[in-house]
Amino acid sequence: MTNERPTEQKAMPTQRTPGQSVTGVSTANHENGDSQSVPDGHKIDDRYNFHDASFRRHYQLNYSDGAHDYESYYAPAYRFGYELAEEHEGADWASVKNEAQHHWQMKHGSAWQNVATAVHYGWREQRDPDALRVQHHGEYDDYRKSFMAHYADAHGEGGGSFEQYEPAYQRGYDLAIDPAYRTHLWTEMEPELRQYYEEEYADGSVSWEHYRSAAQYAWHDVRAMGV
Repeated sequence: MTNERPTEQKAMPTQRTPGQSVTGVSTANHENGDSQSVPDGHKIDDRYNFHDASFRRHYQLNYSDGAHDYESYYAPAYRFGYELAEEHEGADWASVKNEAQHHWQMKHGSAWQNVATAVHYGWREQRDPDALRVQHHGEYDDYRKSFMAHYADAHGEGGGSFEQYEPAYQRGYDLAIDPAYRTHLWTEMEPELRQYYEEEYADGSVSWEHYRSAAQYAWHDVRAMGV
């Protein structure tokens, strides 16, 4: 008689407690800025907190009725979606949606239909954060002409289209309007922006100097309007 090994199923992420990853591995080094190896040998950097500004903005635009607050009700959903994307690298949303719904309903008190959009946004934020910035274009469009004029003056002759630079303008805009950074100065934001740039633009498609110039212009342009 042969012994068959049981089929292993990949666990869905659960809400993370301090010092613990979605796979149960200690993340003590994460919180000091280091990456932590997980059992499969990959390294996952916990950059969730940097994306929190985008989640808060999405919450403001989509759940403004105030029926539920951000911290206790929606933040776990955004984080669940974000970590779900980390755990299922290479998978598409359609292939994990049903499993995600089942897991959420088993582990959380909030109804899936109330948080599904937030979970999906968290997933998309982890996969391609810059692509989501256009979702906040309601007020952004008011500034876009100014950003295009700055691009033409500062970067137009250096090669590269406005579309290549626009994520930097969008990033500066998002940071400027986010309540979490309302009292911050640009000098306080720049190191965080640099870290984000180095993680997202490792291919060097846009130089740091040009990215910083665009983001800084957007930041100051928005702040000058008293936002």
